[in-house]
Amino acid sequence: MKIPILNPDSHSKIGWDILILILTIAITIIIPLIMVYHLPLSGFLLVFDILISLIFIADILIESHTAYSDQRELIRDKEKIMNRYMGMAFVTDLLAAFPFFMILSFFQNPLLLRIALLSNILRLLKLFRVKRTIGRIRNSKRLNPSFIRMSLLIFWILIAAHLISCAWMAIWEDPAALNPLNAESMYLRSFYWTVTTLTTIGYGDISPSTNLETIFVIIIELIGAGMYGFIIGNIANIIANIDIAKSQYQEKMEKVTTFLRYKNIPHDLKVKISDYYDYLWESRRGYDESSILQDLPKPLKTSVSLFLNRGIIQKVPIFKGANEEFIKEVILNLNPVVFTPGDYVVIKGEIGYEMYFISRGSVDVVSEDESIVYATLGAGSFFGEIALLLSAPRNATIKAKDYCDCYSLDKETFDQILVRFPEFAEKIREMAEKRRAETEEKQKKK
Repeated sequence: MKIPILNPDSHSKIGWDILILILTIAITIIIPLIMVYHLPLSGFLLVFDILISLIFIADILIESHTAYSDQRELIRDKEKIMNRYMGMAFVTDLLAAFPFFMILSFFQNPLLLRIALLSNILRLLKLFRVKRTIGRIRNSKRLNPSFIRMSLLIFWILIAAHLISCAWMAIWEDPAALNPLNAESMYLRSFYWTVTTLTTIGYGDISPSTNLETIFVIIIELIGAGMYGFIIGNIANIIANIDIAKSQYQEKMEKVTTFLRYKNIPHDLKVKISDYYDYLWESRRGYDESSILQDLPKPLKTSVSLFLNRGIIQKVPIFKGANEEFIKEVILNLNPVVFTPGDYVVIKGEIGYEMYFISRGSVDVVSEDESIVYATLGAGSFFGEIALLLSAPRNATIKAKDYCDCYSLDKETFDQILVRFPEFAEKIREMAEKRRAETEEKQKKK
């Protein structure tokens, strides 16, 4: 059967990676406990061991048929994939998958059975895959890098604590031998000892009583001293990165507040400015769309802009029937703008130089004295196209009802676009004239 080359970011491959990750965590917990408690591999544990071998063998086949990225290029050539995989990755995967216990247990030799039991520790070689697997999942699901780093740090701390606890149980000679602990209590006390030792607390209520235990404790204390500083440093760094946008926002607000106080800005205006920045933080979390898009190459910028704004542009009647290139040019020249509640977006009678597309929020179309609300426009609506196209005065006053995220298109830019697409220029102007007549008719009726 011919196995197809898999995309590493496909849903099926990511699902398989998650399964391998879960099984890796499971065997990392179970195998050390089997060895410490000398549990026989029979019944459920034997079935589990066989199942693990079969899945890990299947994983070798899947990994050897998975494309990989080389300098952002997806390599799908089977020979190149095989050459890349047939190294340490293949060796560790093979050792982790090989059914040593099933083969050696057939000989019924006590020594071989002991070796077979010890060979299960080779399954833990799959731990070397954890970072790579998490990386694939993160790239596919676009998870927060700081969240992934924190999760990995906690994972490795818990795994290290578990393995050290199992090792301590294996050599620990319980001083309360006359009243031996049950399995659960023994593991719990071992885990407690591990945590207090690694965190350099070391209460001393559990202490070594043999030379072997003393040597082991010295080693773990040295490891703990290094781990403690490493963990604290990493956690501080991760938290700083998680909150970096918030920190930048707070720093900016301090500067704004200082400026407003220094210039004796009236209290009402201070509140309005503060509310504006709060809205920007709540709605955008500190990012500036224009600056982000500006850093992208034009093909990527076009793709992102089309994704964000195509729906808005396609709702505008005057743009219906326009070709793809015309739509792209319009979208690439949109500028984001925010209006606060009560702001006049356009005023009747003034010459208009922009049209607007509402992305979020709403505006009221009102009479000159604001006694009549002709209409309320929400997300996906547009206005100002008549003044933009015909260089005519605004025929209505429009006021922001609440915080309103819009995109503006200025007349100078739009005229340049029309020069490049003359076949649409006359058609668009005719439609604008028709729309102006319809709007004036509606206002007369009201």
